[in-house]
Amino acid sequence: MRTLLSSLSIAFIMLGSLSSCSNSAKTEAAVYQCPMKCEGEKTYDKAGNCAVCGMALVEVKK
Repeated sequence: MRTLLSSLSIAFIMLGSLSSCSNSAKTEAAVYQCPMKCEGEKTYDKAGNCAVCGMALVEVKK
C-alpha cells in the first residue's frame, strides 16, 4: 500500500511539471514592424529602428 501511494505521488508530481512546460511553450515571441511600413509587411523579432526611415519599430498586435 505504501509503494502504491508513493508511486501515485510521483506520477502527480511528474504530470504537474509537464503541464507547466506546455504552458510556457504557448507564449509567442513579439514581432515588430515600422509604423510607416517602409519595407511593406517586413517584420523583425527585436525592437529597434527602421532601416529606411529611422523610426522606432512598434510591436505588431496579433
